[in-house]
Amino acid sequence: MLMGGREHFANADLSIHIENGLKSWDGTLESDPSLDWFDAADGDEARLRMPDGREGQFFATAGSLGSGQVEIQGPAPTPFGDSA
Repeated sequence: MLMGGREHFANADLSIHIENGLKSWDGTLESDPSLDWFDAADGDEARLRMPDGREGQFFATAGSLGSGQVEIQGPAPTPFGDSA
């Protein structure tokens, strides 16, 4: 995962959703509890980088500071699974 211009290791539990023909994805990330998921600088996007090199932008939608876990959502294309 790339956040704040730095790469961080994270475990991910991710899902793809298709509604009315529109694809999106969401899930949960678990990483270093010291990360502040909601304090990104203006214009600084968070990106999920998969082991195969694919990347996708995401937004933190829920979580507690210091927990190391955050719920995320991302737009298509998905950085995992069948992205077609």
